Amino acid sequence: MEITTFNLSNPWRTGRNWDVPGIERSVTGELLKWLDEPEILILSGTRQVGKTSILYQLIDWLIRTGRAVPDSIYYFNLDLAGISEFLEDQGRFLRFMDVNREQKIFVFIDEVQRLPDPGIFIKGLHDLRLPIKFIMTGSSSLDIRTRTHEALTGRKQIFHIESLSFSEYVNTLPALSSLPTLDPRNYSIYIGALNDALFDYGIYGGYPVPVLTDDPEKKGLRLNEIFTSYLEKDIAGFLKVENIPAFRKLATLLSVQQGGLVNIQELASTLGLNRGTVTKYIYYLEETFVIKRLTPFFSNPRTELSKMPKIYFADAGMRNLAMGSFSNLQTRSDTGQIIEGIVASHVFRNRLMSHKINYWRTKSGAEVDFIISGVKPVQSIEVKSGNLKRITISRGYRSFLSKYTPPKAILLNSVMWFKTEIAGHTIEAIPTAVFLLRTPESRA
Repeated sequence: MEITTFNLSNPWRTGRNWDVPGIERSVTGELLKWLDEPEILILSGTRQVGKTSILYQLIDWLIRTGRAVPDSIYYFNLDLAGISEFLEDQGRFLRFMDVNREQKIFVFIDEVQRLPDPGIFIKGLHDLRLPIKFIMTGSSSLDIRTRTHEALTGRKQIFHIESLSFSEYVNTLPALSSLPTLDPRNYSIYIGALNDALFDYGIYGGYPVPVLTDDPEKKGLRLNEIFTSYLEKDIAGFLKVENIPAFRKLATLLSVQQGGLVNIQELASTLGLNRGTVTKYIYYLEETFVIKRLTPFFSNPRTELSKMPKIYFADAGMRNLAMGSFSNLQTRSDTGQIIEGIVASHVFRNRLMSHKINYWRTKSGAEVDFIISGVKPVQSIEVKSGNLKRITISRGYRSFLSKYTPPKAILLNSVMWFKTEIAGHTIEAIPTAVFLLRTPESRA
């Protein structure tokens, strides 16, 4: 390993000034709770989603709080030449760490999947019970499962890192970063600015680099670079997909169909591929965190339709890139699909571990966008991209409520925040932008 390269990646060890990424991520607080625990921490997520920035924030916190001295913190970026080869020899690694010192050592490894056998390498070191805490990143759940899962069973905690949520995005906007707790009495003061922010977020999404870019053209170019890197390194490089044009065209077709039922056979015919290949490609898109797949909820398969999934892009900007359009949401015909996709991502990232997310649809076409359920449905969500003058629900939504009586029934819209009773069910209309700011804790 070239020591100059290592020192440049570890400026705190040589006393050089270094910039700490400033975007506040909600997952950082969760990670801090695990720094004293024995488990290996793994941050998994797409490229450029902010994993490295979170590592640097953790390092900064360790130094600022006095939890670790600078020379007990080691950061290895496996994208740099020579670093991966250095980490293949456990004995050499331990000698470099100087593990005989009394203080705890923190080892950060970026893009751990680049090691030939990272699971075995890290397991061997971890099982020595030395005072070393490992925090690592990987670019997809497939990377992590393929290269570390079996060896690290019972020894790791995985944190899935996604692009900025809407609430994290709002915190980057000076005019909205200090919002009070919103309720039906005070929200109207802020709803105009929040809706403007939601429409901007709906164009370019939440990848940190585009978010911090002011020029719209450069935002699009940087999103394209992220997706191109993903195709070259993860899809062609790691997953060995040879037909990249077909893979990219599939992403385009799925972006157009966002929120609709996905017919695998139709996609296969359009792409000139067999059904198994399309199924595999969709699986890769899901496991590399590009899309979210929503399956139907049903208790009676005879009346509550089909097993066809719906697919949403995890990030609105990536969806618009796949579609080839970054036009304003106020002038385009697919605004409803975009808003629904943002809600889908929010619901997925904030669900409890014991909860499932589904949609509901009957053979007659009655449908509810999102059903959150444990043993039985606990919340239903219908998304309307426009404003409501009064609260009304479709016959299908009413049918679902009558059959399953979930404790919470929500109707998302652009402006109205109000509760009413319809056919014995309490319906709460909530502005979508307000709903997206809420976490499970704030909804309790």
